[in-house]
Amino acid sequence: MKKLLMIAALFGMAYTAAAQEKMNDAKPQSEAIGRIRLANQLAKYGYETYSASALIEAARILAEVETQELKSESFTAGEGDESVKESAKPEFTPENLIAAAKEFADGDKTLLALADRVVTAGQEEHRGLLGGPGRRVDRVAANSTDTYVLAFKYGVPAEIFVSGDGDTDLDLYVYDENGRAIVCDDDYSDDCYVCWTPAWTGNFVVKVVNRGRVYNQYVLVTN
Repeated sequence: MKKLLMIAALFGMAYTAAAQEKMNDAKPQSEAIGRIRLANQLAKYGYETYSASALIEAARILAEVETQELKSESFTAGEGDESVKESAKPEFTPENLIAAAKEFADGDKTLLALADRVVTAGQEEHRGLLGGPGRRVDRVAANSTDTYVLAFKYGVPAEIFVSGDGDTDLDLYVYDENGRAIVCDDDYSDDCYVCWTPAWTGNFVVKVVNRGRVYNQYVLVTN
């Protein structure tokens, strides 16, 4: 248990530092987006290091955040090369994470008991997307762009988080319906976060750009 709490605390501090670098003081961050972002970091660490405790904590966080399948006014998949990878990475769902955690636990009764205690529990969050928080898992082809058209509310901070499978650099761009750039996250990772406050209720164009030479399976989450 102490090991589990220590891993969560370390990732929490790392996440806070990264968030402060990417966001200015005027950009609020909803609890749901922050928790999903932390869960994805824990999940990547857990798979890379075969850490059952990290995967259990990631599963617990994801199970407590309520989202629905993301509904887009339109979606255009990028046309590019979906190069075959040596092994496709599993989607980060509580079920997949718990299954892997039990495998990595190697019979440890304490870890197995913790895995069995992960339950689904929803909660109310600040909603920027019309219809409520959304979540979508998809693949963006190599050197290609997936495009969404999403409707956000006037005056409510809108947040989008994208987390890839770790194989390529992903960038995230948001434009208004007239093609004007609103906000972006174009660093050299495949974890992207943006936040802005719409000046009107309407559609915004969201682009997920894959800078790499193989496809990237990503999750896109909105508040």
